[in-house]
Amino acid sequence: MSVSFVQWIDRQPWFHAMARILPMRMLASWVLRLRPLSRPVSSGMVVAVTDLESLHLRDEIFQRETYRRALALAGDVRTVIDLGCNVGFFCCYLRHYFNRTDFRGFGIDANLKVLERAERNLELNGLTGIELFHGLVGNVEESLTPDFYVHASHLKSSQFIQVEEGKKLKDWTRVDVPVLMPGEIWRDQFGDQPLDLLKISIEGSEGNLLRADPALFWQTKCVVLKWHKRLVEPEELFPILEDFGFNHREALEKDADTELWFFSRKS
Repeated sequence: MSVSFVQWIDRQPWFHAMARILPMRMLASWVLRLRPLSRPVSSGMVVAVTDLESLHLRDEIFQRETYRRALALAGDVRTVIDLGCNVGFFCCYLRHYFNRTDFRGFGIDANLKVLERAERNLELNGLTGIELFHGLVGNVEESLTPDFYVHASHLKSSQFIQVEEGKKLKDWTRVDVPVLMPGEIWRDQFGDQPLDLLKISIEGSEGNLLRADPALFWQTKCVVLKWHKRLVEPEELFPILEDFGFNHREALEKDADTELWFFSRKS
């Protein structure tokens, strides 16, 4: 199958619709592994898409531009932490939006396989100032091997098993993951330097993160956070972020299960 055909089918809305409702996931991922998509955009940014989940994620971040409003609100971003970085597309979007590669910071994900792909995407875009770490954030207990579950669809990997109706438990695989405190990593590497932007997409661990690592937030100027409403109560997020000094917030996107919020400090 030629690269041009893969790129053509990627542009077809019916393909994405069918992939959501029919058992095409394995076939599509197999095709993408054989012929990864790496279509550049006007800024020169390019990402490698090697499975169906990454194809959907690319659509969310680069086509619908879910984070554009957050970056417009954040202003000039130089330092960044990406928690739940997955295949690295958010950091690549920074490169696309600002048309720069001089960002400094790091990304963390508990799924080692997606980190390998993230490393490749950062390399493709010259993002040498962003380091990647394997680990779990948002774990209150200081266990070095907490439960973490990798899902067959890597976008759903989480501390928490959420078995959907009609799905099977075998879609989840328990793995041991080291616990990381991003606030400690930041201070070790950057000292008292403020963090311009903290992006959080950690599949239900966001409330635990606020409780486990409050020092991280005191050094942060802006937060863009994906709230998983079935797993985290609003009382675990909004009043705590207000206590941390984030006195401006704006809802960027809402659906039945998640909401994307932006928080910042305003004088």
